[in-house]
Amino acid sequence: MAVFTAYTNDQIINFLKEKAPHADIHIDDKIAAEHTANGKAEDSIEGKILAYVAAGDKEDIRGVLQTAQKFHLPIIPQTADTSTVIGADGIDGGIILSLIKLNHIKEINKDDSIAVIEPGVINQDLDKAARKQGMFYAPDPASKPISSLGGNISTNAGGLSGVRYGATKDSVLGLKVMLTNGKEIKLGTRTYKQAYGYDLTQLMIGSEGTLGIVTEITVKLFPIPLGKTITGIAFFDDMAKLADGVKAIRNSGLYPSMLEALDGKTVKALDRYEETNYAQSDKSSLLIFSIDSASELKLKLSKRF
Repeated sequence: MAVFTAYTNDQIINFLKEKAPHADIHIDDKIAAEHTANGKAEDSIEGKILAYVAAGDKEDIRGVLQTAQKFHLPIIPQTADTSTVIGADGIDGGIILSLIKLNHIKEINKDDSIAVIEPGVINQDLDKAARKQGMFYAPDPASKPISSLGGNISTNAGGLSGVRYGATKDSVLGLKVMLTNGKEIKLGTRTYKQAYGYDLTQLMIGSEGTLGIVTEITVKLFPIPLGKTITGIAFFDDMAKLADGVKAIRNSGLYPSMLEALDGKTVKALDRYEETNYAQSDKSSLLIFSIDSASELKLKLSKRF
């Protein structure tokens, strides 16, 4: 039978400070309250976290994990603190491990069509940096301006461009992950083709930090399409006819970069919020679409007609 020695909170915090010397460690109620209810999805949790730790480097991450292992504490990874699905909320007596300070874009390689980044990099910041080199990062969750790549990977974030480019998992080539024992492992590679071994990279994506802490990410980039992007809206009598329209688009050989369907009630709610006048009836539906290049549309139309 295992017998565990009881430790005071002060002893745990002192050990944590020794093992994570470059981290910002907060144990006061104000900081704890700000980050415990991640993304303000809930006002509070039952109990109180032990500490909020903003790691300054990988050694700090290792130190937090060693502390958690020694004292049998839960770890809750966070980055931009914007989630509304409460997967990164604090746990009573646990340690929130924030990676928001690990926010460097290490490499954008146009020739290889990849970027190597740290988990605290904001999605939109990566996209802007890539566009300066004629590339772009495809996954675009609604939280694109504020969410981090680490959080996107933890939740396999989607977005409006998913119809063409997929979710986050479809753009991730490789990861570095630190396990609970403090060992960092490398998963995947920099190449688009990975035809051997177990796909542990994909296992990590969507796992919300339960299998390890992501410390580095390698993602695909795409060249910015030639021509002008076309964005528009189309109205349908109901969602069934809208679905038929989407099927016709997908089967035409034209691949929109974005499709978003809104039913009549949603359009009415949008009208009230934005003071617009799109809703035609309770049943009418709205399809928002975007095509990467006008040239692509002209080519398809010329072949069709």
